[in-house]
Amino acid sequence: MLKFLFIKSTSRTTDTKLRQCLENASPDCMTFIAKRKKDILRSDHGIVVAGETSAGKSTLINKILGIKIFKGRNMESTSTVCKIRNSEKVVIRTELETGEVEVKYIGDIDVETKEGKKSLRDTLKELTDMTVRKGSSKYKSVDIGIPVSFLKGNTIMVDTPGIGGSGKVSQKVMEYLPNAVSFIFVINVASAGGMQRDRLPEILKSIINLQIDGEMPCFDPRSVIFITNKWDSIKNDPDDSSDEDDVKKTWKKITDSINRNWPSVRKENIFKMNLIDVYREDSSTIEFEKFRKALEKVIKENENIRLTQHFRYLCTLLEDVRTGVRTRQELTNKSKNEQERKSREHQMKINMLRNHCKTRSNDWRQRIESFIEQEANESFKYMSSDIGKERILNPKGWEPIMEVTYVPNKLCDDVRDRINHYINEKVRSPKVVEEFKNIKDEILEFYKEMSSEIEKMERY
Repeated sequence: MLKFLFIKSTSRTTDTKLRQCLENASPDCMTFIAKRKKDILRSDHGIVVAGETSAGKSTLINKILGIKIFKGRNMESTSTVCKIRNSEKVVIRTELETGEVEVKYIGDIDVETKEGKKSLRDTLKELTDMTVRKGSSKYKSVDIGIPVSFLKGNTIMVDTPGIGGSGKVSQKVMEYLPNAVSFIFVINVASAGGMQRDRLPEILKSIINLQIDGEMPCFDPRSVIFITNKWDSIKNDPDDSSDEDDVKKTWKKITDSINRNWPSVRKENIFKMNLIDVYREDSSTIEFEKFRKALEKVIKENENIRLTQHFRYLCTLLEDVRTGVRTRQELTNKSKNEQERKSREHQMKINMLRNHCKTRSNDWRQRIESFIEQEANESFKYMSSDIGKERILNPKGWEPIMEVTYVPNKLCDDVRDRINHYINEKVRSPKVVEEFKNIKDEILEFYKEMSSEIEKMERY
């Protein structure tokens, strides 16, 4: 972006000075600019649908589009990433693993008719279903253009291969992650308590790592949506004497797991339904309509997100450069003795600020470590006490641990979930939240103080 807008010049000396000015204004900015340039070239705003095999991803997309273009299966079948976008005519393009793009199908078919839907569905099945044709696995992606006004602007809906199947299929999901501006995770509540213990948390962690590395600068973790599906598979035991039925217990367990793996999730972005019953069952239909509104909000918020975010970054960077250039110009107008004096003053000031930052940083680190150790010791004593064991293993609203059916693996998972529940309650307790809020406020205040001191140096 910026690199090609004004850094390129006919003079190598000028080019070097401009780069140096940028680096002085914002260290490592050239690396961030390169990453942002790469990101802004991704013209599509992908709302990625992910989930384990047979969780209901295809059913969800069919419901969203109002057109049954995918047929759900109980086994791994989709071998490629499918992108759905709004288009006046039906257009299907495929991208091979080699990068070559082919237009596979262009037609005037009417997707409102039964024949048109079947024709489109058969074509997609041929291109994406491994159970039909092994050659489908050679496609990196299939781009589907159909009339669907719900997808506005450059927003596309992306169907990904199921998690938990072959490693190659899951790798395609991982490779596509940086292209996303938001995610919808579909969770099968009948499988492993709703969250696959390996794959889904792994993807969530990968997204966080990509953000830390600056590979997803426009992604807002609060916009992620979780669809919990197949609640009809949870049957209440009529002989169960506990106060809470299996559906409520499963819901609590899943929401705890989601919050643990994705702390930024909004409560209103977790939905419970049977996708197969949408438009046939009142409760699932009502929940689906709530989901649609949440999705519309995400699409609207992300419509021009890349342009907005990158433009804001450039404005901030250019302002820093302007300040640096102005300071350099003012410095050249001073005598050599004045420059040297000012340089010494600034260097002394910088050293003082640097030492001050190190001291405060160490203070906060020690304070945090001391607080965590103190809370850990208190928790250990509580967990070791009789009353602690009783309350942790039998939290309010949960089935008593002694009444849980003895199945070794299930019991181990249940005990682990109860301990994790206690830990989550502990780290969200008013005492812990207040302490870290105070530390955060102090750091922000210190940041403002240091920024003010640096700004004074830039002015004089």
